[in-house]
Amino acid sequence: MQNLKQRIFFWQNIIAKTVGVKREIEDEIAATLFSKPIKIITGFRRSGKSFLIRQIARRYVESGSYSLTNILYLNFEDYNFCEINDAEKLGRLYNLFVTDIANISEKMLLIFDEIQNVKNWDKFIRTIYESENNIEIIITGSNSELLSSELSSNLAGRFIEFFVLPFSFREFLTYKKAFPSSNADFYRKYREISALFNEYSSYGALPEVFEIHTSDAKKSYLTGVLNKVILDDIVKRFNVENIDVLEKVLGYLLSSVGNIVSFSKIERLIKSYGLNVCTETIIKYVGYFIKTFSLFELNKFDWKLNSFFSTTKKYFAVDTGLLTLYRFEDENYSFRIENLVFIELMRRNKKINFAMGSNNKEIDFILQNKSSQIETKIQVCLELNDKNYRRETGSFLVADKYIKNSENLLLTFGENAVLKEKNIKIKQKNILEWMLNI
Repeated sequence: MQNLKQRIFFWQNIIAKTVGVKREIEDEIAATLFSKPIKIITGFRRSGKSFLIRQIARRYVESGSYSLTNILYLNFEDYNFCEINDAEKLGRLYNLFVTDIANISEKMLLIFDEIQNVKNWDKFIRTIYESENNIEIIITGSNSELLSSELSSNLAGRFIEFFVLPFSFREFLTYKKAFPSSNADFYRKYREISALFNEYSSYGALPEVFEIHTSDAKKSYLTGVLNKVILDDIVKRFNVENIDVLEKVLGYLLSSVGNIVSFSKIERLIKSYGLNVCTETIIKYVGYFIKTFSLFELNKFDWKLNSFFSTTKKYFAVDTGLLTLYRFEDENYSFRIENLVFIELMRRNKKINFAMGSNNKEIDFILQNKSSQIETKIQVCLELNDKNYRRETGSFLVADKYIKNSENLLLTFGENAVLKEKNIKIKQKNILEWMLNI
């Protein structure tokens, strides 16, 4: 227990020194502190959840809301805590903190990082939640399946959940000390911002990538992250035996983001490698990637029939750096940008689908409001020119017959403009400005 006690002090000192870019979700999480519900922070591995929570903890230590000695931070991927693998052992460690370290007359902040590694963790959390009044509980996890059953049974009605994505382009530029202070500053820095955007789109937004300086080293790091997800969060959790098939399914989806996916086509492709698989297994494996936040899926909306079709889907990656593992940086650049737009829409809490209708015309993204009405139609293209003008604007024209009274937004790398076609107006917006929300 002495080693564990020293480790608690070690992490308290880490919290005291945690200083970095303020995340956009930070104030939203911090605003819920000092309320009874448990705070659940979920998200893809290495997306910055742990650093974010430590940064919030330091912020409240500095404000005097908590004393450093009253913060218990347990990272269950720290090998020093590997023996704390069930609720009983966790309870003993908590009692050690309460009796030997904390001042129980003051409020305590308890942070349990990657808690899904602890068996029956939910029973322990519920026990202290119900029996202690002088505590604040924050837990994090990287796998929705590991949390969902426990949350819905033992902790239902007792938590507030937040989802953390990798860094936004705004946060990335802040980290690089290149965020424009105004519209004029944006244009002064346009060349620098464009170069940084290419880096951001190629190697993604997992914060540890930012300090790696060569392409090969960045790819090596991203491969390690993906292997961790496959081997730990999927293979071990779901007892997957055919790892080759699992990896090929992921590889196909990451190399085909933004395209309509045919599971039967994936089945035929995998069988061509001499591997035995059925469509049901592929669908099951795709579900695993969604549960680990590696992939997100979109459903088709048919504007002519005014219906959603859950059998027609597209998939996008949580981070564009993962796409680089399967295609060179300069390949499928348009789909990479489309993926970035999708993730930014998620970050802005938009309800997203894609739309298709007459003559195979397609709208990349349609956004719904809280009443499920379509409020915005979005097309993404790198450059609007004479060759593609009719195609890019034509989708808006066809869709507008069925989806009226909604904004038409065309994102390009060109200048801002308002296009008028027949009876509709299309707002053309520079992608970089849109990403920066300026």
